[in-house]
Amino acid sequence: MSGSKNCPETPRQKMIGMMYLVLTAMLALNVSADILNGFSMVDRSLGVSIGVSKSQGQNVYGRIESANAQNPTKVGPWLEKAKIVQQRCDSVYNYLEACKEGICRIADGKDIDYKPGYELEGKGNLDAAGQYVEISSGMGKANEIKKTIDDFRNFVEDIYGKDDTLKVAQYEKMFSTAKQKNSHGDQVDWINANFESMPAVAAVTMLSKYQNDVRATEAELYQHIYQQVDAGDFRVNKIEALVKAESSYVVRGGTYSAKIILAATDSTKTPKVVVNGREIENGEYKVACGSVGQFPIKGTLSLQKPDGTFVDYPINDSYTVGEPTVTISADLMNVFYAGFDNPISISVPGFATQNIIATMTGGTLTKTAKGWSAKPAKVGVPCKISVSVKDDKGKVMPMGSKEYRVKALPDPVAYIEYQDQNGNIAKYKGKGKSIGKSSLMNAPGVKAELDDADLDVRYRVLSFNVNFFDSMGNAIKESSNGNRFSDKQKSRFSKLTKGKTFFISDVKVVGPDKIERTLSAIEVNVK
Repeated sequence: MSGSKNCPETPRQKMIGMMYLVLTAMLALNVSADILNGFSMVDRSLGVSIGVSKSQGQNVYGRIESANAQNPTKVGPWLEKAKIVQQRCDSVYNYLEACKEGICRIADGKDIDYKPGYELEGKGNLDAAGQYVEISSGMGKANEIKKTIDDFRNFVEDIYGKDDTLKVAQYEKMFSTAKQKNSHGDQVDWINANFESMPAVAAVTMLSKYQNDVRATEAELYQHIYQQVDAGDFRVNKIEALVKAESSYVVRGGTYSAKIILAATDSTKTPKVVVNGREIENGEYKVACGSVGQFPIKGTLSLQKPDGTFVDYPINDSYTVGEPTVTISADLMNVFYAGFDNPISISVPGFATQNIIATMTGGTLTKTAKGWSAKPAKVGVPCKISVSVKDDKGKVMPMGSKEYRVKALPDPVAYIEYQDQNGNIAKYKGKGKSIGKSSLMNAPGVKAELDDADLDVRYRVLSFNVNFFDSMGNAIKESSNGNRFSDKQKSRFSKLTKGKTFFISDVKVVGPDKIERTLSAIEVNVK
């Protein structure tokens, strides 16, 4: 938990470290429930600190990757070194986590649902830690843990170099495995001091402390590598003033907002920016837009050189203010159909879809994946679509409206769907044409659709009649309650001969508007 000038130890980390030392010292006096719970509290706090250190490390690692993307020749070797650090730190961290899990499974049972942050139940178990590190059976695991920490300490010191005595001393102390006093005040080996007759929760917390030290060290190593490559010093051969506007198109009544910035800036120096005769602060230029037209942005951006002189960079841009406009178009035609979801498109130049607000009178308006859907309630009652927009400040501005006539959906046409001789789906609608007997026998029934290809409206056939004529001219009617041919109708089909004619009549259908319609009859000629 030690810090450095790059990743200084926070007050929280200092407090956690102090609490750990105090609790460890108190074990020599008394192993009470309060002390055991105190270790649990410290362990939870260490978990939070680990997350903070990891986030700091990832931040610096990301900067190294960004520098490498700009200059891989220079930064590439240092990025590879950072990757080695990442792999080594992850390996040691995960190893310590496995040790914690092993102690917890001995203390609470091997079948526990262990995961990082696991809350020990057998906090005061004095045998689990020693049993895990094999104190009474050769110290095999104990020596492995000690070697892992020693090797990691040497790895870190090698990166800084043995000549960096301050860093060497820092990590010698942070990852020390030298002899130390146990809870009884006796000088013993590091393993015995931390695992022998030690409450399970204390051993686990000690391992969490080392995990925290690993993550804090990882962040420091990344910072050290980042400084070595001088990644923050980007080389440029061109400096220019840029205008970064939220939008170059502004509606009357709105506000034009833009950032005046210098490419390849020095964060330690603030340039002086003058736009249209006035100096602006923080590089942000704002002006109220009360009239339409194109307006210039002219000025200078002045940057002080190391010798104290100033270099001026010209600013030259413009923005356009227009009248509020909105485009509302029905995707099918300039009319709505009652009881039907009419697809429409709504757009406002300069505004994203999520900032468009639309309402409708005389029906309901719904947002869809592809646009909007308008569903009028009644035939003959016009519908009005009104559109507003919300700007980045949350201000709502009306943009316009459009009115549509409302008509009833047209009647569809009944047809027989069948397969032609090539196996393709075909539609028989009569109109003087003929249909083969085999195609008729294999046809499932009667369907209905609009002749207007622009309208994709689904109609459901409720019932229909088939009218035959015998040799005496007598009419024979067979009915079907649904959209499929009945067995009796199919039986009549089987007896038809070439040139015979029959009629499909009283075809009742219902569409999305819930209106029941009776369609015109189909005259069917058999080939």
